[in-house]
Amino acid sequence: MKTIILLSLAAVTVLNAGSIDEAFVAGKASGQIRAAYTSIENDAGGKSYGTALGGILKYETAEWNGLKAGVGAYVSQKLHAVSGNADKNELNTELFDINGKSYAYVGEAYLDYTMDDLSLRVGRQQIDTPFADTDDIRMHPNTFEAAIATYSAIEGTTLVGGYVTRWAGYDSEGTVSKDKFKKLGGNESNGVAVVGIVNESVENLALQGWYYSIDEVSDALYTDATYTIPFSETIALALSGQYANFSEEKASGMDGSVYGIGAAFNVSALTLGAAYNKGSNDEGKSVSNGFGGGPYLTSMEEWTIDGMNDVKAYQLSAGVDLANAGLDGLTLTALYGNFKSDTDGTKVTEFDLIASLELSEAITGDISYAMIDDKYDNADGSGGDVGYDRFLVRLNYNF
Repeated sequence: MKTIILLSLAAVTVLNAGSIDEAFVAGKASGQIRAAYTSIENDAGGKSYGTALGGILKYETAEWNGLKAGVGAYVSQKLHAVSGNADKNELNTELFDINGKSYAYVGEAYLDYTMDDLSLRVGRQQIDTPFADTDDIRMHPNTFEAAIATYSAIEGTTLVGGYVTRWAGYDSEGTVSKDKFKKLGGNESNGVAVVGIVNESVENLALQGWYYSIDEVSDALYTDATYTIPFSETIALALSGQYANFSEEKASGMDGSVYGIGAAFNVSALTLGAAYNKGSNDEGKSVSNGFGGGPYLTSMEEWTIDGMNDVKAYQLSAGVDLANAGLDGLTLTALYGNFKSDTDGTKVTEFDLIASLELSEAITGDISYAMIDDKYDNADGSGGDVGYDRFLVRLNYNF
C-alpha cells in the first residue's frame, strides 16, 4: 500500500506534464478551515480542555481520460493560550496527537479512474460504509488506505467492493496516534475485504447489505432497511430495521449478533424518534463499531453498544428545525440513550443537547453537550467510573 500512496502523490506531478497539462491547470483546490474546542469533566475527578485551529487543504486534478488524482493535507494546530496544561493533567488530547501536540499528515492521496458506471479509487481516501466510515466527530474524518470499486449501471442499485489495509483518524487512536496510519484489525491482520450492495429501486424503500472479512479478527455481516411512509408534504413516518453478525477468528473477542429497530416521525419542523438495539454474545465476547462510529440505531454522541456484552439499548430523540422561527440553518436536537448489560452488571445513560448551524454552504458549525452517567460506577471493565460531561464547539469555513 505504501507503493500505492507514492503513485498517488506522483500522479499529481505527472498530470502536470506535456499533453495532459490541462488536467493540472483545470484542477481545483478545496478544503475546510476548522476551529474546535472541547472539554471533559470526569465524574471520578479531573477536568481537561483543548482548542485547535486546522482543517483540510486538498488539491484534485481535472479528469483526463477518466483518470484524476488527489492529495489532501490534514492539520491540527494547538492554541496553547486556550488549552489545558499537560503537566497538570488539564490538557484534553482529542484534538491533538497522542502526546497532546499539534500534527499534520497526508490524510488523502489517491488515484481515481472512472469509466461509464464503474469507478475505482486507490490510495488514501474517505470511505463511508457501515463498519468503516469517516465519523467526523473531532478535527478530521477517518481516512483509509484502500482500493475501492463502485459500479452503478443497475438502476437504483450501487455495488461496492474492495480491500482496506490501514487507517488514521480520531477513532483509530489506541497506542498509536490518530495522525499515523496503522493496520486495521491490529498488527497481525492483513486488512479487510469488503463487498456491499445499496438498493433504492423501490419507492420510499432503502436497503443495503454488506460483508466484511477482517483478517485474523472476524467475519462481519450487516444489513438494514428503511421504509418511509409519507402522509402529506409535511408529515412522514420512517421505519428502520437492522441486523449485524460477527463471527470471530482466533479468539479476537469480536463475536455475536445485533438486532435493531427504529422509528422517526416528522411533522413539519419537528422530528421525534425512538430506537432499540439488542446484542447477543457468548460469555466474554462483544460486538463492535468496526472502524469508525458504527451503524447502530441507538448510537449517541459518545456512547454506543460497542464492547458491551448481551447489551440492551434504547434511544429517544427530538429535533426541531428553527427555520420557521426565522432562524434559517439552525437545528436543535435532544437525545437520551440507555445502555445496559446484565451479564457485566453495567448500566450507562447519556443525555445529549446538540445545536447544528448552517449559515451557508461555506459557513457551518455545531455545539454539543453530552452527559454520560455510569450508573453503577463500574463500566470501564475493572470497576471504575467512566461517567463524564463533554462539551464540544466546532466552526467550519468550507471552500
